[in-house]
Amino acid sequence: MADEAVIVTLLGNQGDPVEYTCSATTAIAKGELLKISNSSTVAKATAASYFAGIAASEKTATDGVTKIAVITHCVALLTTGAAEDMTFGEPVMVGAAANRVDLATGETIDDLPKVVGMALDTATAGAQGTVLINVGRIN
Repeated sequence: MADEAVIVTLLGNQGDPVEYTCSATTAIAKGELLKISNSSTVAKATAASYFAGIAASEKTATDGVTKIAVITHCVALLTTGAAEDMTFGEPVMVGAAANRVDLATGETIDDLPKVVGMALDTATAGAQGTVLINVGRIN
């Protein structure tokens, strides 16, 4: 894969990892942005999906593993979408391209679980910037 998140700082209790179920036959790279679906199952995030966090370790498609630790509270270096800038202080969501983020729209902000976090940098399209991630916070 490409553009995986790089954890800059773990916050909370070592990043507040949560163990989720995942498919035994799916490969997940360390740093992959993950989405959550019903039954507390995670998979690779897709555009505007419900964000679960960042994969804490690599999982291969042949290892038979069905659980993965997901980092939910950190500062991470993320890549912006090819056509999207990231602006300091603005919320970002999972982008259209794998492991990329776009500025969150009003509709996404209203649907809070789709927000990845708050931009801590301003970055041009396709560049990297840091994002404060705090999944599960109550606003």
